[in-house]
Amino acid sequence: MMPLNSSNRKRRVLVVDDSAFMRKILRDIINSDPELEVCCEARDGVEAINAVKVHKPDVVTLDIEMPRMNGLDALRVIMRQFPTPVIMVSALTQEGADATIKALEYGAIDFIPKPSSSISINMKEMKDDIISKIREAAKVPRRFLELRRTRLLRAQKSKVRKPSTPARTVVAMASSTGGPQSLLKVFPKFPENLRAAILLVQHMPPGFTRSFAKRLDGLSKVNVKEAEDGESIQENWAYVAPGDYHMEVQLRAGKPVITLNKKPKMHGVRPAADPMMITASEAFGRRTVGVVMTGMGRDGAQGIVAIKKRGGIAIAQNKETSIIFGMPKAAIETGMVDYVVPLGKIAETVVMAVNKVNRGGAGGRPFTVSR
Repeated sequence: MMPLNSSNRKRRVLVVDDSAFMRKILRDIINSDPELEVCCEARDGVEAINAVKVHKPDVVTLDIEMPRMNGLDALRVIMRQFPTPVIMVSALTQEGADATIKALEYGAIDFIPKPSSSISINMKEMKDDIISKIREAAKVPRRFLELRRTRLLRAQKSKVRKPSTPARTVVAMASSTGGPQSLLKVFPKFPENLRAAILLVQHMPPGFTRSFAKRLDGLSKVNVKEAEDGESIQENWAYVAPGDYHMEVQLRAGKPVITLNKKPKMHGVRPAADPMMITASEAFGRRTVGVVMTGMGRDGAQGIVAIKKRGGIAIAQNKETSIIFGMPKAAIETGMVDYVVPLGKIAETVVMAVNKVNRGGAGGRPFTVSR
């Protein structure tokens, strides 16, 4: 454990990594921001726990693979004994992706792909991403910081893949920071016969969306998969936009299909929810239900406007249960949201909205569910 400096005027960050080179990269990036400073460093999970106890940082960046005690084990202790916003630093491997999804379940706020030593890396983009995520993590209310012990950690052992038909109704969902742990609570509540397809954009880089889709599938009655280009959108299936691809909807021979592309980023991200929600509303019309959940930024607000203009129904997560209220707030500020609901009521509100549009109804006056 190596204390560096401290200041009450800045957000204090603990950097945990067994690589001195990686600690230097992160330290230089963090210290370059006038609102942040590295207060201390640690080389493994044991040192990390002690550093959190002694220095009480505002945010921790936590490597996953380390000697003596790895990041997942350290995260469990930190969340149980010294709840602190944690951002995981994950290797771009399948094992790293799987471990990252577990970390988000255990209470980590977000994650960043591990910076590469390659000189070809886009340092500015990486720097901006790291700084913005640390800044947002420092603002997360303490009520969200806890070791999550839920039945969700036990995946279903089997699922019967029933034949499905092309979807006539779609649920277009958007989430970012705080989304993975929130969606892991929402998806198990969807019924097997939802009578709609789900299109989900969760801001994640390549390599992580497949692991996340697999995790959701193991917990859900609906079938969940990472989306593929050109596949038909089927009822009672959920499709997760793959990292670094925008997911859009087209009608081919009168049937909705998924298309993937690498058009320029929107809101600084790819995938972005707005292209998915706008094209979904164009294909499904009034039989579209839009949902904007926790996350920073404004992604999804344009999509909600498009959905409402075509007669669909719009839902947003409320402030009290959003880990980051940026995206839901932007959607609500459009004046187009029909239902503002807490996390625990999102699934039932979606089911109600799907049943309503399937009966021929559409969105009406905005309505807030406060409990």
